[in-house]
Amino acid sequence: MKDLLVVLDTNSRDEFVTYSVSMARLFGAHLTATGISLDFVPPPSFVGEYPYQFAAAAAEETSRAVHAIYDKFHGAADLAGIVSELQMVEGLPSRARQDFGRLTRTFDMIMIEQPSRDGNVGDELLVEASLFNSGRPVLIVPYIQTGEVKLSHILIGWDGGVAAARAVGDALPLLKKADKVDVVTITSRRADDKEMPGFDIAKHLARHGVNAEVKRLPASDEPAGALLSYAADAGSDLLVMGGYGHSRLREFVLGGTTRNILGTMTLPVFMSH
Repeated sequence: MKDLLVVLDTNSRDEFVTYSVSMARLFGAHLTATGISLDFVPPPSFVGEYPYQFAAAAAEETSRAVHAIYDKFHGAADLAGIVSELQMVEGLPSRARQDFGRLTRTFDMIMIEQPSRDGNVGDELLVEASLFNSGRPVLIVPYIQTGEVKLSHILIGWDGGVAAARAVGDALPLLKKADKVDVVTITSRRADDKEMPGFDIAKHLARHGVNAEVKRLPASDEPAGALLSYAADAGSDLLVMGGYGHSRLREFVLGGTTRNILGTMTLPVFMSH
């Protein structure tokens, strides 16, 4: 974890800046911040001349707001001895989405805030783009996060699938920092230790020096709620899980469990797809 990307927007909180900088300090990593300034696209019902002055003013205001937040970000990073830079993504929404996807592919991890509670579609689209277009792991930081990064107790949501396997592999640098790792499975099938889902991945982690224990939860219609409830009871600092979605016209949208986790998360969530 030597090259980290942090997604800033006009609503980025100071707590998110603090958390991101502390993650970079933990690994001695370089920090790149990115913000997105979109060109105005008139709705289909728009009639009249294109409002050039309005569009330019709106883009400039967004850019100024992101730069103001980056100034705080850069100041905090500088105090921590971390090198940082800003790379803005600008242009029409479709072009900016492509440019953002290309930018994210050359970093060890992407850090982004939980999609806003006001239902802003753009926030969720940024998470989707980070998760499905980057090929890189994404760390989503919740609104309620305060203080610096903690990795003493990490929870892995394990279902044996490809996305979960990818997430565990990508999260190894974080898992090695933990004092305790719980591999949590949700299953109704009776099994002994050697057959229990999660046994093999715990054995694999042990070979990397990670102290992992398998925990089994009963089957649930709400796996997201079960994982978050366990995390709260266990005092976990981080949840590692696969990021799931559904294909839609060669793109992806967040799956139900992933969206439920992001909507109700109470701790940072590390996802890979």
